Amino acid sequence: MTTSNAPTSAWVQANGLSLHYLDWGNPTAPHVLLLHGLQDCAALWATFASSISDRYHVVALDHRGHGDSRRAEAYPISDYVDEAADVVRALNLTDVTLIGHSAGSKNAWMCIAKNPGIAKKLVITDMDPDSHNPGSVAMISRYKAEDDEYDSLDEVVERLRDRQPNASDAETRYDAEVMTIASADGKLTWKRSRDVVTKYDRPDVWDTLPNVKVPTLIARGADSTLLRHDVAIRMEQDIPDCRLVEIPGGGHWMHLEQPEAYSRTVAEFLAT
Repeated sequence: MTTSNAPTSAWVQANGLSLHYLDWGNPTAPHVLLLHGLQDCAALWATFASSISDRYHVVALDHRGHGDSRRAEAYPISDYVDEAADVVRALNLTDVTLIGHSAGSKNAWMCIAKNPGIAKKLVITDMDPDSHNPGSVAMISRYKAEDDEYDSLDEVVERLRDRQPNASDAETRYDAEVMTIASADGKLTWKRSRDVVTKYDRPDVWDTLPNVKVPTLIARGADSTLLRHDVAIRMEQDIPDCRLVEIPGGGHWMHLEQPEAYSRTVAEFLAT
């Protein structure tokens, strides 16, 4: 994994919590806010953020309970949605494009649907509006069943390789490093609250899609088991101004597995 510049760390008060974010600079450029998925963190956007940071002011948020952000007592989806809106306003991200991955995509489109005018564009990266499907049930069930601790970074790398098999070795090792933290006994644990998994809120939100009244790109990994092709087609039809692109060789984490294709696809959408 390579990046052309390193972001700065900062914190913002949003929806009652101190939240951490990464900022790639270029403040006079058009704004982009990146929202990660369940269990992930802002730093996983590094490859993509760096690829567009010469043209955009890119900010990646650590959602509540994730990364370096403060933990919360509860994690309803409404709190994720409201904190995204608060971050946009607090950082004065005018005419911002919201780009989400997985659960971050749902947070992004619900934020736009709830707050007309808050963003000018949207990118949904491999997320469906269903309360459950076979792919999501399998994923959440594994998250709940697996141990939080690992004896070595190599073990974490192997766990991540299972979910993003087409990612480069460098990307996967980097992801393992930024997603974990060493505990007092030297073991590595995920850098998030356990509650974000055990208390995850996944309602059916199909009714919010017609209210997403900004130009929207749906990026689906062609090999994804979470966002099915037929569901993506229906989403494209429900969002008023939307187009679907499927990226070959990518699964649910396509932005990590096929970073050049993902960056090119999103950059073309942003430029139109």
